[in-house]
Amino acid sequence: MTSGASIVVTYHYVRDTKTGPFPGIKALSVAEFEAQLGFVQSRFDVVALDAFEAALDGRRRPRRPIALLTFDDGFIDHYDTVFPILRRRGIPGLFFVTGAGIADPPRLLNVHRAHFLLARLDSKTFGAEVRREAASLGDQGAGAGLPRDGLYRYDLEPDGDVKRMLNYELPFDAADAILARLFERHLGDSTAFARTLYLTCGMIGEMARGGMAFGWHTETHRVLARLDRDRQARELQRGVALIGALTGQTTVPFCYPYGHPQTYNGTTVEVLRGCGYAMAFTVVRQPVSYPVSARDRYELTRLDCKDLPPFRDLDREGPGAAVGGDGRE
Repeated sequence: MTSGASIVVTYHYVRDTKTGPFPGIKALSVAEFEAQLGFVQSRFDVVALDAFEAALDGRRRPRRPIALLTFDDGFIDHYDTVFPILRRRGIPGLFFVTGAGIADPPRLLNVHRAHFLLARLDSKTFGAEVRREAASLGDQGAGAGLPRDGLYRYDLEPDGDVKRMLNYELPFDAADAILARLFERHLGDSTAFARTLYLTCGMIGEMARGGMAFGWHTETHRVLARLDRDRQARELQRGVALIGALTGQTTVPFCYPYGHPQTYNGTTVEVLRGCGYAMAFTVVRQPVSYPVSARDRYELTRLDCKDLPPFRDLDREGPGAAVGGDGRE
C-alpha cells in the first residue's frame, strides 16, 4: 500500500461475550481487538480526524500509510472497553452516535433489538416469530428493490433473511411494532436495556476531552434510501450542531446506516452537504486513496474489522474491493 492511501476500519461491539449475558452477540473480543490494534499500529500511522481530513484535502502528505479507526452505533462498550485501550496506546478513534441512543431517556433502536433477540433466541425461532407477527399485521413485506446478495456477509442464511425482512422489506411502522412486542416478550423493558447499551452525553464529553472524535449516524438508524427528502432531513439535520455542542468539534463526519450503496441516494448526499457534514462513510470494502474529490468525500470506503488480521491475511489476500457489509447490522 502506498503512502497515498489509507484504511478506515469499522468496529461495532467490542466485549468479551463469554462472561456476559449474550454470548451469541456478534462481538469482537478484547483480546482480538488488542491483537488487531497491534497489527494496525505496526503497518500504519493511526491518525485523528483532523489529520485524516488534511490528507483527504491534499493539505498533508503522510510519509506512511495511515489508518482511521471508526466505531459505529455509540455503544457503552466504546467507553468501558475501547476508550481505555486507545488512550493507553496513545491512538485516537472516531465514534458515530445516533440521536435516539443518546437521548434522555435513550430509545432502543430496532437494529439492536434484532441483534439481541437473535442472540437470545435461535434464528429459526426468531424468524418464525417475526413472520407470525407480520402476518397478524397483514404485511409480509413488499421489498425495497435491494439485492439479496452481499447485505449480510457474516450471517448464515436464516439470520440474513430475517434481518433483510426487518430492515429493508417491512414498512417501518410494522417493523417497529413487531420488534417492540418481541423484545418486551423475551427481554423486557426497552428503555432500561438502552440505558445499559448506549453512550451518554457525559461519556461523549469525557471521551472528546481524551482525544476522541465523534460523528452522526442518523436519529433512528433507518435505511435512508427508503425515506423521502423531508424524512431524510429529519434524520440528519441535528447532527452537526449537537456533536459540535457535545465535543467542540468544527468538523463533523457522518456514516450511513447499513452503509451499502443502495441504502442512500443522491438526495441523501445533497442533504448531508446542506447540513454541513464534512464527509460520509460507507461499508464498501476498499482502502481510501487521497486526495479525494468533493463528491468522493461523501462515499468514503471502510474495511470491516473482520477484513484484517487476526481474521484475514492482508499480505496474501489484499484488502479486497468487494461491496459487502458487516453482519452486526
